[in-house]
Amino acid sequence: MKQSLGLLEVSGLALAISCADVMAKAASITLVGLEKTNGSGWMMLKIIGDVASVQAAISTGASFAELRDGLVAHRVISRPGEGILSHSVMTEPEPAPEPTPAVAEEEVTVENVLSEAPQNAELISCNLCLDPACSRQKGEPRSLCLHSGKRGEE
Repeated sequence: MKQSLGLLEVSGLALAISCADVMAKAASITLVGLEKTNGSGWMMLKIIGDVASVQAAISTGASFAELRDGLVAHRVISRPGEGILSHSVMTEPEPAPEPTPAVAEEEVTVENVLSEAPQNAELISCNLCLDPACSRQKGEPRSLCLHSGKRGEE
């Protein structure tokens, strides 16, 4: 599916960011540029996506900016020429992923996972009082806890 290009020019950075937020929430688009234009603090938003999404986003962003008296211009180019989209949208090439060192894969077993668990977990048996001297085990009745009669007393 061919991408379309949407341009929205507004007055001010705060309004530009607000319009970008409203447009992204209104339709499935990709914001590819937010740049300062020459004069009066105007900002240009560039979005791409399918034709219907870009039209919906631009109309939403334009009406939002117009309500705040900051709309300068807006335009949707439904099917831009071959060179237009690539020149107007300057995408940075993705950096090549760094090679990861080869590590011998170790078989994951229950014993390996349990051996890597913190060793202080064995000291605490009661999950109510967290006292290592308490003989109550997790899941047993609360009345077996050493501190069961002392609840609420400090």
